[in-house]
Amino acid sequence: MQDSLSGRAAELVHLTDLIRTSLSLADAAIPFINEQLNGLAEMGIDNLELEGPRIYSRTAGWSPAFDDEQIIYAAALTMPGGLGCTTWSAVEYAMRYGDSHHEPPAIRERFVVYDKLPPIVRAMIPEVASKLIAELLSSFNVLAR
Repeated sequence: MQDSLSGRAAELVHLTDLIRTSLSLADAAIPFINEQLNGLAEMGIDNLELEGPRIYSRTAGWSPAFDDEQIIYAAALTMPGGLGCTTWSAVEYAMRYGDSHHEPPAIRERFVVYDKLPPIVRAMIPEVASKLIAELLSSFNVLAR
């Protein structure tokens, strides 16, 4: 029993250190990426909104901004704006992705820039950042044709 508990504790310490290191690396890199993206936006590549996958959800707590029990964070990239997330209530998110008969809302009004996100959400953005940037670059190829 003791070996099992100490082994799990050591594994948790290792995972915590890994998350802390990953977050530190992301906190160093993503603001620079956002500066570069804002530079592109200043050159006229703006009014672009890309929403990626849902990366985190949590209970809403006492927040008056949400009327249900879950807040959902979806990775996003806006021009201007950079990398960040959109925030949704679970009901709104389900309506957005469950009903194809309505025009999707502009994500800019729900966009939260990377620096303003909770640490747990910031730690999850690097996993999808390269996909969002690749999608942005493919949009540039379409625009250049």
